[in-house]
Amino acid sequence: MRSLAARLAVVVLLLSSIACGAKSPTEPAPVYELKTETFTGTIAVAGKVPFKFTVVNPGDIQVAMTALTPTNTLVMGIALGYWDGTTGTCIEQLSTTSATLNVGFAASPSSAGEYCVALFDTGNVQATSDFTLTVTHY
Repeated sequence: MRSLAARLAVVVLLLSSIACGAKSPTEPAPVYELKTETFTGTIAVAGKVPFKFTVVNPGDIQVAMTALTPTNTLVMGIALGYWDGTTGTCIEQLSTTSATLNVGFAASPSSAGEYCVALFDTGNVQATSDFTLTVTHY
Protein backbone atom coordinates (compact mmCIF):
# COMPACT_ATOMS: atom_id res chain seq x y z
CA MET A 1 0.00 0.00 0.00
CA ARG A 2 1.07 3.44 -0.76
CA SER A 3 1.48 5.98 1.94
CA LEU A 4 -1.02 8.78 2.42
CA ALA A 5 1.60 11.33 1.33
CA ALA A 6 2.20 9.47 -1.95
CA ARG A 7 -1.55 9.25 -2.65
CA LEU A 8 -1.96 12.95 -1.87
CA ALA A 9 0.92 13.82 -4.24
CA VAL A 10 -0.74 11.85 -7.05
CA VAL A 11 -4.09 13.60 -6.45
CA VAL A 12 -2.44 17.04 -6.42
CA LEU A 13 -0.54 16.21 -9.62
CA LEU A 14 -3.73 14.96 -11.29
CA LEU A 15 -5.73 18.03 -10.26
CA SER A 16 -3.02 20.43 -11.40
CA SER A 17 -2.79 18.75 -14.81
CA ILE A 18 -6.56 19.04 -15.22
CA ALA A 19 -6.45 22.71 -14.20
CA CYS A 20 -3.71 23.44 -16.74
CA GLY A 21 -5.83 22.03 -19.54
CA ALA A 22 -8.93 23.97 -18.52
CA LYS A 23 -9.85 26.89 -20.68
CA SER A 24 -9.80 30.29 -19.10
CA PRO A 25 -12.71 32.62 -19.73
CA THR A 26 -12.28 34.49 -22.99
CA GLU A 27 -11.36 38.10 -22.61
CA PRO A 28 -13.47 40.60 -24.50
CA ALA A 29 -11.90 42.08 -27.59
CA PRO A 30 -10.37 45.50 -26.95
CA VAL A 31 -12.48 48.50 -27.87
CA TYR A 32 -10.56 51.19 -29.70
CA GLU A 33 -11.64 54.80 -29.49
CA LEU A 34 -12.38 56.64 -32.71
CA LYS A 35 -10.03 59.63 -32.71
CA THR A 36 -10.57 62.92 -34.46
CA GLU A 37 -7.47 65.00 -35.10
CA THR A 38 -7.49 68.50 -36.48
CA PHE A 39 -4.50 69.89 -38.35
CA THR A 40 -4.19 73.52 -39.36
CA GLY A 41 -1.68 75.26 -41.51
CA THR A 42 -0.87 77.59 -44.35
CA ILE A 43 -0.26 76.46 -47.89
CA ALA A 44 1.63 78.45 -50.51
CA VAL A 45 1.24 78.39 -54.27
CA ALA A 46 2.42 74.93 -55.46
CA GLY A 47 2.91 73.94 -51.82
CA LYS A 48 2.41 70.75 -49.86
CA VAL A 49 1.94 70.47 -46.08
CA PRO A 50 2.20 67.03 -44.35
CA PHE A 51 1.08 65.96 -40.86
CA LYS A 52 1.70 62.68 -39.06
CA PHE A 53 -0.67 60.73 -36.81
CA THR A 54 -0.67 57.34 -35.09
CA VAL A 55 -3.12 54.54 -35.88
CA VAL A 56 -3.47 52.05 -33.01
CA ASN A 57 -5.95 49.73 -34.72
CA PRO A 58 -6.37 49.21 -38.44
CA GLY A 59 -9.65 50.47 -39.79
CA ASP A 60 -11.01 53.32 -41.79
CA ILE A 61 -9.21 56.64 -42.01
CA GLN A 62 -11.39 59.55 -43.11
CA VAL A 63 -9.84 62.87 -44.16
CA ALA A 64 -11.67 66.07 -45.03
CA MET A 65 -10.59 69.63 -45.70
CA THR A 66 -12.91 71.46 -43.30
CA ALA A 67 -11.73 75.04 -43.80
CA LEU A 68 -9.94 76.94 -46.54
CA THR A 69 -9.52 80.71 -46.61
CA PRO A 70 -9.61 83.17 -48.25
CA THR A 71 -11.26 81.14 -51.05
CA ASN A 72 -13.09 78.04 -49.83
CA THR A 73 -14.14 76.81 -53.29
CA LEU A 74 -10.68 75.72 -54.47
CA VAL A 75 -10.08 72.12 -55.49
CA MET A 76 -7.07 70.80 -53.60
CA GLY A 77 -5.11 67.56 -53.33
CA ILE A 78 -5.05 65.26 -50.32
CA ALA A 79 -2.54 62.42 -49.93
CA LEU A 80 -2.39 59.59 -47.39
CA GLY A 81 0.62 57.46 -46.64
CA TYR A 82 2.95 56.27 -43.94
CA TRP A 83 5.38 58.35 -41.93
CA ASP A 84 9.06 57.50 -42.39
CA GLY A 85 10.56 58.32 -39.00
CA THR A 86 14.11 57.91 -40.30
CA THR A 87 13.80 60.68 -42.87
CA GLY A 88 10.93 62.59 -41.25
CA THR A 89 8.90 62.49 -44.46
CA CYS A 90 5.47 61.39 -45.59
CA ILE A 91 5.63 58.49 -48.04
CA GLU A 92 2.42 58.96 -50.01
CA GLN A 93 0.48 55.90 -51.11
CA LEU A 94 -3.00 57.20 -51.99
CA SER A 95 -4.09 60.59 -53.19
CA THR A 96 -6.86 62.56 -54.78
CA THR A 97 -6.56 65.77 -56.77
CA SER A 98 -10.24 66.61 -56.42
CA ALA A 99 -10.66 67.41 -52.72
CA THR A 100 -13.25 70.07 -51.99
CA LEU A 101 -14.48 71.56 -48.74
CA ASN A 102 -16.08 68.98 -46.40
CA VAL A 103 -15.89 66.10 -48.87
CA GLY A 104 -14.17 63.07 -47.36
CA PHE A 105 -11.31 60.99 -48.66
CA ALA A 106 -10.93 57.52 -47.13
CA ALA A 107 -8.50 54.62 -46.82
CA SER A 108 -8.16 51.46 -44.74
CA PRO A 109 -4.69 50.73 -43.39
CA SER A 110 -3.76 47.10 -42.85
CA SER A 111 -1.73 47.62 -39.68
CA ALA A 112 -1.18 49.97 -36.78
CA GLY A 113 1.61 52.52 -37.11
CA GLU A 114 2.65 56.02 -38.00
CA TYR A 115 0.67 57.43 -40.91
CA CYS A 116 0.51 60.84 -42.56
CA VAL A 117 -1.81 63.10 -44.48
CA ALA A 118 -0.80 65.98 -46.72
CA LEU A 119 -2.71 68.81 -48.33
CA PHE A 120 -1.25 69.98 -51.64
CA ASP A 121 -1.94 72.58 -54.31
CA THR A 122 -3.19 71.13 -57.59
CA GLY A 123 -2.55 74.42 -59.43
CA ASN A 124 -5.49 76.35 -58.01
CA VAL A 125 -3.90 78.29 -55.14
CA GLN A 126 -3.29 81.87 -56.26
CA ALA A 127 -2.27 83.27 -52.86
CA THR A 128 -1.18 81.79 -49.55
CA SER A 129 -4.21 80.08 -47.98
CA ASP A 130 -5.04 78.90 -44.47
CA PHE A 131 -6.64 75.50 -44.09
CA THR A 132 -7.91 72.91 -41.63
CA LEU A 133 -7.80 69.16 -42.20
CA THR A 134 -9.84 66.79 -40.04
CA VAL A 135 -8.71 63.16 -39.77
CA THR A 136 -10.70 60.43 -38.02
CA HIS A 137 -9.11 57.06 -37.32
CA TYR A 138 -8.67 54.33 -34.71
